[in-house]
Amino acid sequence: REARLSPPLALGGVDNTTMCRLMWFVVLVALSTPVLFVKGQSVSITTGASLQPAVGLPSALSTDTIGFDFQGAHPGVGKQVVYEVQVRAANGCEEHIGSAEQQAACRAKVAPKQKYRYTGTPCDRSELSRLENIKLGTFDDMLEDTDDYRKGITLRYIKEKVDASVVWVMPAFPNNDRDSIPHPCDNLGSPYAVRDYLHMRGSLSRRCILDNNRDEYDDNPCWANQEFDQFVKQAHKRGLKVWLDLAFNHFGHGYLMYDNTKFTSIAQRTANDESLHDLWDFDATFEQDLLKPKLLERESALSQSSDAAALDELRQKCPGATGQKLVRLFSMWRIAFPWERQDFDCAAETLEDGLPAFYTARDAWNPSPSKHDFFTNNWVDVKFLFLHEKNSAHAWEYFRVREYLFRVMNYWVSHGVDGFRLDHTSDHDSGIGANFWRYITWKVNYYARRRGQARPMYLAEEFHDQGPMAEVVDTMIEGYVFDITGRKGQTKNTPFVERVVSNAYRFQGQSYPMTALETHDEHRLMDGTGFSHWTGAGFWGIGGTMWSMPMLLMGQEFGEPWGLGFRRATYLRGRFEGTSNYKQDGDSLCNFYRRMNKARKDPANTALRSSNTHFLRTRAGSPDDRIFAVMKWSGTNVIFAFHNLWEQDSKNAYYIPPDIAKAAFIRDDMNYHLYDLLGEKHITECKKGSEWKWSIYVEIPADMRLQWMRLEACQVLQGTTAVKKQMIASP
Repeated sequence: REARLSPPLALGGVDNTTMCRLMWFVVLVALSTPVLFVKGQSVSITTGASLQPAVGLPSALSTDTIGFDFQGAHPGVGKQVVYEVQVRAANGCEEHIGSAEQQAACRAKVAPKQKYRYTGTPCDRSELSRLENIKLGTFDDMLEDTDDYRKGITLRYIKEKVDASVVWVMPAFPNNDRDSIPHPCDNLGSPYAVRDYLHMRGSLSRRCILDNNRDEYDDNPCWANQEFDQFVKQAHKRGLKVWLDLAFNHFGHGYLMYDNTKFTSIAQRTANDESLHDLWDFDATFEQDLLKPKLLERESALSQSSDAAALDELRQKCPGATGQKLVRLFSMWRIAFPWERQDFDCAAETLEDGLPAFYTARDAWNPSPSKHDFFTNNWVDVKFLFLHEKNSAHAWEYFRVREYLFRVMNYWVSHGVDGFRLDHTSDHDSGIGANFWRYITWKVNYYARRRGQARPMYLAEEFHDQGPMAEVVDTMIEGYVFDITGRKGQTKNTPFVERVVSNAYRFQGQSYPMTALETHDEHRLMDGTGFSHWTGAGFWGIGGTMWSMPMLLMGQEFGEPWGLGFRRATYLRGRFEGTSNYKQDGDSLCNFYRRMNKARKDPANTALRSSNTHFLRTRAGSPDDRIFAVMKWSGTNVIFAFHNLWEQDSKNAYYIPPDIAKAAFIRDDMNYHLYDLLGEKHITECKKGSEWKWSIYVEIPADMRLQWMRLEACQVLQGTTAVKKQMIASP
């Protein structure tokens, strides 16, 4: 996907070799009725017992066996376990909450004196006092050297006690805090209504806090970029990746425009009569300065700009502008087209005032002609960007927005960011869609490769044009979270789970589904599901047995029952002893998640991450409603997973069909026994493959959520049976 440097076209220009391959493909489709071909991928289908469809899930996906060829997605994604964190809430506290040790730590904590800028409805003083008592977290808090969640959600804790591999950082940029607030007092605002994508909020930096509580609002702003750089470096030292969360469908009101010091703008390219379609040729349009981009964020850096002529013109146009205002005016002026410069407003403080055509107009098709004409819907804290690629009459405006958003992503990758969660990736009103992301991600990948960096990974939140987006990104939030929790009254038994798993595989190897039970947008797993924190953990583990990317929301691992409330001043009450949210068995629960994550990532367990999936049937030929039973294999690596869905004693015997045993290279004449992945020990005697095929007996007590077992070959040495572990990775 990275080699192709031109926009998607029809078949015109296909070479003879490719055309021959396409013709053979058509012949194969016609001759291969037992095999379904989807987008050029071979999908083996073995029909079995018919399952009753769950609400909202198509009945066509009822099969016992699933398998597909790997197609396109970053292969490293399936090896990740993601941990979503909101920095300001992760280590928040109140001085009178928790144990004596926790209260003392909160009193000593360096925290921002939050400036609650409430507007409109009068704010009750008692409520404001309550909010001001909350001490919010910083990037520095997450670097503390503790692995105890009661002391803090830290990188060390995430790595050692959760055993995640990726930290998904919810937007930590300056954000709109004046519109669509959840309470007249509590107006920290949505982190997804971003007002500046090139800086981290100053309130997330102890350095800024101790410097007279400076932040991005000051005339001499203080940002947390230094702290974030340190956060990334420390994460990498611990073997963690860092993903940033971006919402490029829209900006928050009052966007403050900053940019790179040196780059070639679309205005410059059009003035030079360049073809903007050549931007797909990254070699031809390569810019050395974008390998190590620097931000133009201070007046003293204006002289380093690559567009000195534009700076001179602006100084003549707006002679009174100085300081941060001049920096932001120049960031808009240098990318403005000639007709925009004619009417440029020197009093403009924000992007929507200076360059309204960056946004979509009220007609949801054209760029905004003025600062009084913007598209809006019920998301009243944002303005929608102009990303209508099909509006060819305004191609220049589209390319301008696209290149700026590329520069944002490229800047953060140059600072070590390993990937991105992409919010709301398609939208018919703003025009954002798959081809926009194809260009952006390919170009970001290109510059990463030129730096010698690994290719970034991309997670899309996509509920509209899922097919096209699956071809672009590596993993998607596509509905699994909603389906597996079953909040529409479904009976969450084995047929239900099988249908959810089958449905998540509908993209057939193009993009990994993200398997989770909670995100910042969703309810906590115990809300409206019937789950306890333990049965919920067992259901979460189902995703750990899939060709997927498992994900945890901070606090889930110790049973936090309250939703994140990510637009509010809040914190994880479940961390604090003595609160109603605190779980006495939180350490045991966290250890259960850790053991699942460890087993999932273990190179000896490649089958867990494989797409080869067979839903096991009992000796009676039917599923047991109480036990979700699945066999996974990758080459000779074979794993059986049995999930006791609810708190009940469950037992049954399962068999392996001959064709499945053959596919997994299980030999009748070879001896095997089972290794418990979570208990890390052998739990059976050796038996011949023919015996295992005939009957795999499982007995799970009510207080046990699951058993994951690896089938290992035994060998005979000097009259005794010894283990020969299968450490063969999938081809």
